[in-house]
Amino acid sequence: MRRIALVAAAVAALTGGLLVTTPGTATAATTATTARVVRWVDGDTVTTSRGTVRLIGVDTPETGHWGARNATRLARHWAPAGSTVRLVNPSSVHNRDRYGRLLRYVQRGRDIGLVQINHGAKARYDGRDGYDWHPRQHRYRTTDARHADYRAPRPSSGGSGGGGGGSTAPAGSSCPKSAPIKGNRPSMIYHMPWNAYYDVTTPEQCFATRAGAERAGYRAAKI
Repeated sequence: MRRIALVAAAVAALTGGLLVTTPGTATAATTATTARVVRWVDGDTVTTSRGTVRLIGVDTPETGHWGARNATRLARHWAPAGSTVRLVNPSSVHNRDRYGRLLRYVQRGRDIGLVQINHGAKARYDGRDGYDWHPRQHRYRTTDARHADYRAPRPSSGGSGGGGGGSTAPAGSSCPKSAPIKGNRPSMIYHMPWNAYYDVTTPEQCFATRAGAERAGYRAAKI
């Protein structure tokens, strides 16, 4: 055992990293570099001075989906443009994904991936999904199990959605005259009666006011 420990220590010294373990898994060496944040593409992808980085083991909502704006704002809060972050590279994970993005943990005081999971992102793309095991997988998964995922609010069961700007359940592909604004949940876009795609949009929520739709997380249709 002592010989194994000495070999492990030597490997860590040569790689300039640390050796980390998790119960029932192999040891993985990690290396780290620093980089400057250029901009966050979304909650789990960031452009840095060292290239575009995809956070390991975390999945935030895609742009246009419920929770995407909150996840991106959260990332920008903890690691704003111009700030210096630490990019941690575990040897158990491929260097890049199929899109050419670097796969790294991103840290600035706190682990940004773990912060995202605490606020509603999912722990994904790890050894349990058929991807590479990573050293923080167990902690990410355990944290995910304790926190609710990003989820659009359910439409209210009644009411006109009038004064308070609440939502009304649609009747098929139509919204009532009292709440004519159509909220399309997959795109998180709301359509006014004069918008180009109003008639062909099937709503999940109907709103009386723009303010009500925007409070629910929707954005206005551009055409």
